[in-house]
Amino acid sequence: MERDFKTLGIVLKKDNAKDNDVVIRILTPDMGVLEVYVYGVRKSSKAVRASVFTEGVFSLSRRTENGKITLKDVDTLSFHEKIRESLEKTIALSLFSEMIIKGRSVDAYIYNLFAGTLDEVESGERDRGGIYFIVHYLRSQSLGGDWKNCPECLREYRDDEVLGYSLSLGAAVCSDCDEMGGEMILPPNARKYLARIYECSLKEAGEIRISDEMARRIFRYLLRTLKHSFPVRLNVLETGLIL
Repeated sequence: MERDFKTLGIVLKKDNAKDNDVVIRILTPDMGVLEVYVYGVRKSSKAVRASVFTEGVFSLSRRTENGKITLKDVDTLSFHEKIRESLEKTIALSLFSEMIIKGRSVDAYIYNLFAGTLDEVESGERDRGGIYFIVHYLRSQSLGGDWKNCPECLREYRDDEVLGYSLSLGAAVCSDCDEMGGEMILPPNARKYLARIYECSLKEAGEIRISDEMARRIFRYLLRTLKHSFPVRLNVLETGLIL
């Protein structure tokens, strides 16, 4: 017996299964990440409509005996095809998808954060949208700090302070609590930028002016922190393709 239902969703990942079938993972606002089987997709129009990063309303069917979910149809809202035209953007958003799939909790906030990031990265460039996603995703998982106070000694950062890093906390810390001997530092201007976007919306963050070079340096810094702060291994990071 099967039960049909619909949900808003975004395709995070697609893996080939046997024959012409695939398994997709769909991020939803209220049901977390769903594993969905799509039969014959590689020979049908569903192959396009179920592409990675596609957002839409998914018509699904769940088997009551084993809980297996299959895709019946998709009413597409956005293909985000411009993202897939850029290898740099595709790899970054694949990393964010992996973070969501492997993360501790998924809710409507995560859905809206990722949906907004997709739109921002597609219409703009990777680094600013990527910075915002990483900062706010880690915040949602209670990882990292607030970029205003040291999470180790709780001291407020000085205005001109260069931050160090704590491997034990998986977070940036004041210079006094640095555990890496200056190998992973964050300059004052970068810290101030992160503190500002930590408290604002994605739209507001887009109005804060920083140079492309600073955005690239901050994004690369955050990628390094993920290797230490994220609770499980992230395969996309290990490929070395994201720079």
